[in-house]
Amino acid sequence: MVNLKSIIIFSLAILFSVTFAADKEAEKLLDNVQKTYEKLDNVCADFNQTFYWKLTDETQTVAGTICAKNGDKFRIETPDQYIVTNGQVLWTLDKLNNKVIIDHAENANNDNPFIKDFMNKYISEYSAQMASDRSDNSSDCILLKSKSGDHFVPQLWLWINKRSNLIGKIVQVDLNENTTTFEMNNIDTKPKLTNSEFNYKVADGTEIIDMR
Repeated sequence: MVNLKSIIIFSLAILFSVTFAADKEAEKLLDNVQKTYEKLDNVCADFNQTFYWKLTDETQTVAGTICAKNGDKFRIETPDQYIVTNGQVLWTLDKLNNKVIIDHAENANNDNPFIKDFMNKYISEYSAQMASDRSDNSSDCILLKSKSGDHFVPQLWLWINKRSNLIGKIVQVDLNENTTTFEMNNIDTKPKLTNSEFNYKVADGTEIIDMR
């Protein structure tokens, strides 16, 4: 059986030729992306998230939809899960077990690319280098590397659409050499969203775990 991790590493080595002299170009591109996201009020997209675990040599893909409003409210829905926050409270519904976890919104996953603080982390804590992806002429690719080396994700790649300045794909490799790929499609920057869509009313019979 061909090892999937070996294929990933080999593919990245072929697809990406990193130009170390292009740091200023990469930093300018990230700055433009951040400004683009700061101007977004409402946004929705379809996504596919693929996890590869090196230890077990297993791959799992989850598809769903994501919407965000004003940079701090978002909802994510997959066949098994529903996650929503109004910017203060975070609800995570396990559909299969009819169980909801309630927490503070600040404990939400900060890897959500539509949340206002997403780009700040990578601009301040990672060094940026332009990369070349020969398979995608419609996007610019940036390689980000941890400045301190202390991050659980020491490096990741961002694909940025040349026309929209929006992130279309993220690939990250953690310290355990597990790989996560997050791809967004059908991005809508003008959906009609109301604040009420980012509140959640727990249904009768649902098990509640309140972490606040």
